Amino acid sequence: MPRMDIELTSTGEDGWTWRAAGARQPRGTVDASLVPSGSAVGDVLRVETEQFVDGITVTAVLPPKGARPEAQLLEIFTRDDGPLVTSTLAPKRGRGDRRRDDREDRGERRRDGRGRQRDGERS
Repeated sequence: MPRMDIELTSTGEDGWTWRAAGARQPRGTVDASLVPSGSAVGDVLRVETEQFVDGITVTAVLPPKGARPEAQLLEIFTRDDGPLVTSTLAPKRGRGDRRRDDREDRGERRRDGRGRQRDGERS
């Protein structure tokens, strides 16, 4: 069931007329037995509603929202014996290092443009 805030606008034989909180025009009526005793024009109530084709019907009046409990603060403890953040970096070794090592191990043998191996000497 949807919940909404309503404002009581007037009282009559049928019960109370209400409008959505902040609206200009009244939307419907609330049975007087649902409204708490001591309510006055202008009071804002939380209600459960059902929506039908011919309008909105108030089914129950809910108790007002209670005050939120006071926020609790957390105390932060720090250590004075060392740095707060530490980091350890791994040594860098990329693909470029392996390629250079491989070239040195192979010697001067290289391939010509057609994929054939050639020696370091030219004929």
